[in-house]
Amino acid sequence: MKIFHALPLGCLLAIAPVAVVQADMDDLTNQCEECHGKGGNGTDPKVANIAGASEIYLQEALIAYKNGDRPAVKYKPKDGEESDMGAVTKDLSEDDINALAKHYAEQPYKPLEQTGDADLAAKGAKAFDKYCEKCHSEGGTLAEDDAGILAGQGRDYLEEQFVMFSDGSREMPKKMAKRWKKLDDKKTAAIIEFLVVGGK
Repeated sequence: MKIFHALPLGCLLAIAPVAVVQADMDDLTNQCEECHGKGGNGTDPKVANIAGASEIYLQEALIAYKNGDRPAVKYKPKDGEESDMGAVTKDLSEDDINALAKHYAEQPYKPLEQTGDADLAAKGAKAFDKYCEKCHSEGGTLAEDDAGILAGQGRDYLEEQFVMFSDGSREMPKKMAKRWKKLDDKKTAAIIEFLVVGGK
């Protein structure tokens, strides 16, 4: 005769919520990683790599998309359906947002491998140091600034965000707006090139 050793009811109740939470988290990250890649690092230059950004930055970005304060661009992943960050975030709860921000902040960031113009990037380094370095430290590589990691993001993504800042469709902080006004097309192109090659 088989003898079954039952776990105390308290243990079962403690295990069940953990399993449910993990399943929910897997669903959330699977949805994110359709576009942003495994662990938040993708290979498509149109999409930001979100791994390694600060928890605060990720929380604020998700809330901005959810509230419609940040423009959401339509994107169709390979073998997936077209969507945008507004649609993806609209049903996220506060707990979901906090859990996702914490999860991706803990993942190691991998810059996208891209080729660039070394001479133009050198000019961009000087412009970046003058206009951007104060808030995007260490060439846009430092997550602790809570301003996102810029270095090594995809060229297409960077160019699109720069256009949004320029045409006013994406709002920027007042301090950034003052510096932005001093940039012309040549300087922004050079800064993008600097970031594409990794902010080095």
